[in-house]
Amino acid sequence: MSRIMCTLSLLVLSCVLTVSASAVGGEPYYYYFKEKRVLPLDATRVAALHVVDANKITTAQASAFADAQLDKSGISPWPVAGWSLVQIDAASAPAKGMKDRVATAAQAGLAEFVSPVFVGTDGGPVMVTPDLLVGFKEDVDAAEADRIIAETTNTDIIERGFGHMTGAYRLRSRAADGYAVLDEANRLAQDPRVKFAEPDMIFTGSGSLVPNDPRFPDCWGLENTAQFGGIAGMDMSAVEAWDITIGDPSIIVVVIDTGVDQTHADIHQLTPGTDTTSDASTDGGPVNQFDNHGTAVAGCVSATINNSLGTVGIAPGCLSTSARTFIAINSNGNWTSTASWTVDSLAWAESIGARVSNNSNYYGFTSSTIATKYATTRDNGMVHFACTGNDGASSIAYPSSLPSVNAVGALQESGHITNFSNYGVGLAFSAPGIDVMTTDRTGPAGWAFGDSVFAEGTSFASPYAAGVAGLYLSRYPSATAVQVEAAMQTSAVDLGAMP
Repeated sequence: MSRIMCTLSLLVLSCVLTVSASAVGGEPYYYYFKEKRVLPLDATRVAALHVVDANKITTAQASAFADAQLDKSGISPWPVAGWSLVQIDAASAPAKGMKDRVATAAQAGLAEFVSPVFVGTDGGPVMVTPDLLVGFKEDVDAAEADRIIAETTNTDIIERGFGHMTGAYRLRSRAADGYAVLDEANRLAQDPRVKFAEPDMIFTGSGSLVPNDPRFPDCWGLENTAQFGGIAGMDMSAVEAWDITIGDPSIIVVVIDTGVDQTHADIHQLTPGTDTTSDASTDGGPVNQFDNHGTAVAGCVSATINNSLGTVGIAPGCLSTSARTFIAINSNGNWTSTASWTVDSLAWAESIGARVSNNSNYYGFTSSTIATKYATTRDNGMVHFACTGNDGASSIAYPSSLPSVNAVGALQESGHITNFSNYGVGLAFSAPGIDVMTTDRTGPAGWAFGDSVFAEGTSFASPYAAGVAGLYLSRYPSATAVQVEAAMQTSAVDLGAMP
C-alpha cells in the first residue's frame, strides 16, 4: 500500500475552520445555511445589469442619473456578461442612502437590475444578481416547495434540481433591486423547511500562485536529489509509485479554474472541457490574456510522461479536464465568478464520471449552495482538494475550509512549510509548492516564453495531492472518498506540528 502513495506530509490538525460573522445592527447580511453573515457595504459604487449606453443617454436618463446620485461618466464594464460597476457621484448633496440610491436607479430604468456592492473577504466586490439559489430539506416534497416559493418570493422557477441536487432550485426575481432580492433570500433562509437560500452572488477570488521565471525542468517534488539545496528524498516518492501505476485514463481529475490550454502537447487531458462562466466559450480553454493559472495547475496533475517534452505530472496516466469557472481579471491571479458557476462545474464533473476535483483558488465569498454541492458530490464518491491560500496565515481559505474538501498547504524542498502557505485548523495535507516545474500556456499568451514554467504557491501543492488521489483510485477504483482520504493520511509522513 505505501509504495503507491506519493508521500505527502500530514499536519495533524483537526476540526473545521469556522468564521463568525454576526450581523451588526443595520448592516445588510445574508444567510450561510442558518447563520447570518454580514455584508460590508462599498459606499463608492453600485452594480448594474445591462445599464443604459453611456454614449446614448437621453436628457431624461441623465436627470435620473443625477437623481440617483450616480456618475454617468463612471460606468466600468465587469467581466461577467452584461454587468457594470457605476461610481457614486461624490459631489452630490445631500447624499442619499444606498438603499434609496439603488431603488431610484432601478425605478428609473437605468438598468435591468441594480445592486449594492459589498466588500468580500478578499477585498473585492460582491454583487447581488436577480437569481436565488434555494435548497429544501429532504422531507419537503416538490409541491410544498413550489408553494413556499410562491408565498414567500416574487420569483419565477428557472431550474428544478439545480446542480443535480435533490430539492434545489434556481429562481429569478421579478424585482429590479438587489436589496429586494437579498430580502427574498433571507426570508426563505429563515423558513425551517429550507436548508439554504442565498442570492447567486457575483464575487471575486484569487488563484494561489507566485509564478517564477522558467528554467529547465527539475521536478524536486517528484524526486528530490537536493537539486535546490533541500533534503534528498523529501519528495512525493513519485518514481516508486510509478513502478506500480502511472495512473489510469479512466480516472478523471477536474481542474476548476480559469481554463486549461486545450491543445497543449504536454498535458494528458480529456477535451473538450467545459465553461460554466458567462463567456461565450464552451470548451474549457482560456479566453482572455490573464487566463493562465489553470494550465499550470493541470500540468501538476497530468503532464505527460516519456514524451520528450517539458515536464511530468504526479499522475501522468490519469486524465485531467478543465471546468473553466472563473474569469481572470488581471495578471495577479484575481478573478470574478458566481456561486452557481462552481456548482455547475461540480455538476458537470459528476456527469462525466470524474472521481477527483481540484480547486487551486480561494474565494472572497462563502456560499451555502457551494458547500452543499461539495458535500453531496463527496458523498457520491468524488474526492475534493483545494489550496489553503498564500497569505502565510494560521487559518485556511474557502473553499478549502469546507469539511468535504481536503485543504492542501505548500512545502519547500527541506520539508518545511513555505513562508507564504496558510496553515491551521482543517489542514489535511501539504505537498511541494515552490520551484514547481509545470506546464504553461503555449506561445506568447502564458507566463513565459515556452510551454513550461516554474511556479510556486499552494495552487500547485493542491493538484499534486489531487493527483495522488488519482493514482490511488487507478489501483482501487471502487474506493469511496472516505477510503481514499484515509489511505492518503495513513501513508503520508507526519512532519509534526507547526513551529
